[in-house]
Amino acid sequence: MADGRMTARDYAKAYRDGERTPEDVVEAAIAAVRLSGQQAQPLDAFVLLDEDDVRKQAAQSARRFEQGSPKSVLDGVPVAVKDEFDIAGFPTTAGTCFRGNKIAREDSAIVERLREAGAIIFGKTAMHEIGFGGTGINPKHITARNPHDLSRAPGGSSSGSAAAVAAGVCPIAVGSDAGGSVRIPSAFCGIYGIKPTYGRIPTAGGALLAWSLDHIGPLAASIDDLAVFYDLTAGAHPRDEETHGQPEPEPVGELDPPEPTELRIAWTPEMGEDAEAPVKHAFLNAIGALRRAGAVVEERKVPHIHQAQRVGYVTMAAEAAGTQRDWLRQHRDEYNWDTRLLLAVGERISTQEYLHAQRVRTVVVDEFAKVFDDYDFFITPTTGMVAPEITQGAMETGEVNSRINAYVSRYTFLGNISGYPSVSIPCGVDAKGLPVGLMIYAAPWKEKALLNAAAAIDALVDGVPRPPVFFEV
Repeated sequence: MADGRMTARDYAKAYRDGERTPEDVVEAAIAAVRLSGQQAQPLDAFVLLDEDDVRKQAAQSARRFEQGSPKSVLDGVPVAVKDEFDIAGFPTTAGTCFRGNKIAREDSAIVERLREAGAIIFGKTAMHEIGFGGTGINPKHITARNPHDLSRAPGGSSSGSAAAVAAGVCPIAVGSDAGGSVRIPSAFCGIYGIKPTYGRIPTAGGALLAWSLDHIGPLAASIDDLAVFYDLTAGAHPRDEETHGQPEPEPVGELDPPEPTELRIAWTPEMGEDAEAPVKHAFLNAIGALRRAGAVVEERKVPHIHQAQRVGYVTMAAEAAGTQRDWLRQHRDEYNWDTRLLLAVGERISTQEYLHAQRVRTVVVDEFAKVFDDYDFFITPTTGMVAPEITQGAMETGEVNSRINAYVSRYTFLGNISGYPSVSIPCGVDAKGLPVGLMIYAAPWKEKALLNAAAAIDALVDGVPRPPVFFEV
């Protein structure tokens, strides 16, 4: 168990040993969702949960265990899905108030792979509107809350996925990440998240935001659950051209963390020195803990790394304006104000400006790649701040505070413009008990090494206690 929580492997063992059944786990998860909605301030992690459907899936899984033929270690494990990915028979809103009329005819590639593994597709989770934001605040749809403090944002855009996992409703949830949308909510909610290498997990069947930045990744209660999810979902898919031509994924299997003395890690003050004090403190504490354990942690200059966020914003805004073009023609006034503002910026980015951003992107990525000639990993804080408060103003317009929006994604865009894999792990809390995240990067296709290193680092840095809003499932 991770911090006393059941992992996918724990559930699988309990099912095999007859201590639990997929059916009783699903009933406990359904009860947790109901209870989370009965608080004075609901958690609001889910936008859709068909109880009959998940019970049917659980019964099918239970029969497989009775017959001694589970599909995988994920068989019978509840996995929530961000409402950006199609589940056959249900609508995909992408966090909008106007896209819920069309019912998906087939599963997205990620849901298809999870079903093949026997996972219970446990509802659809709330998200920042169209995935264009890092707080999860969504006035016109549903705003999930942070289980550590229900007055705080869970992070976005995979907000409900993070809230559901952090609150113990399910051990794993699907997220997507175009600018930090797996890693930011993982950090704010004190859980784990991985954005794999670009194209490693298929995105087909998703209402995605920015074609050159979008990734799929899991949010989970443990690093082992990240590894389980990765092993069962990574690799080329016939419906997703971006996955074609990639090297065969190396299975992670059971984690085998290296000794701290085997870790060679780089960092740069430019990615952390401007963070708010609690984040900077936790980050420097993590570096100190690693060094005391014998890891090599050295400063490394990456000349134009400060441009990563700017390049990411320009790229995302321009590409998002393209993916939303048809919707904007009919529904412009139905978007949240913050989304409309960002899309309006994207519509005004010229081809020349977009191409210039891609030239700068190439420079930044080339310089970043050289880090891995000398080091195996590169670390930064995940975010520049802890989870912000959900203000009344933000609940009317969406979060339009430019400082908050900048600090939320300060360090995550580097992973999206490069496509390099990165993991966020908890590394402590601030004075109010709000989680802080540590981000670990590796070279492309090195997810196995990355996850094992993350497990080694996780054992050395400060953890995060269970949140006040937590359910035993």
